[in-house]
Amino acid sequence: MRAMLPTLQQPLRLSMAARNPQLRMIAGGSRAFQTTPTGKAVAASRQGPYVKGTVNDPTPFPEPNAAHGSNHWAFERGLSVALVPLVAAGFAKHGSSAILDGALALTLVVHSHIGFDCILADYLHKRKFPIVGPLSTWTLRAATLATLYGLYEFNTNDVGLTELIAKVWTA
Repeated sequence: MRAMLPTLQQPLRLSMAARNPQLRMIAGGSRAFQTTPTGKAVAASRQGPYVKGTVNDPTPFPEPNAAHGSNHWAFERGLSVALVPLVAAGFAKHGSSAILDGALALTLVVHSHIGFDCILADYLHKRKFPIVGPLSTWTLRAATLATLYGLYEFNTNDVGLTELIAKVWTA
């Protein structure tokens, strides 16, 4: 009977552990969320609490900004649509054109910058990555400025973007 006693208590311990909500959350892969005695909500995180203030405080909303929302979306779509005739004109026109080269370079770089900025905002946001997020955003801005300068130099001191495309296409 004594040999069976530990085996009978083993399932009892497991069932007690299964009833513990924190252990179930850990086993399920979700994070524990609890309220402290002062009423402030705290999430288990290395960066600190997610919720600022108490759980009953209203959510702060950002100030309206014309650079965000529908105006921003309309600008992105307009820029994407503008790329279609510019690229077609670059392929159709043989020879260098300063206006076409400048417009094509500017729209390609701004279009790429907006796309990469959206990726960084979605996956490396400041709240979760307080150092890497802003660092990557500023790195993108520096790379965009360097690319614009490089394309300016290429368009003014070399054959230009459309001529380069024509040479690569026929090579």
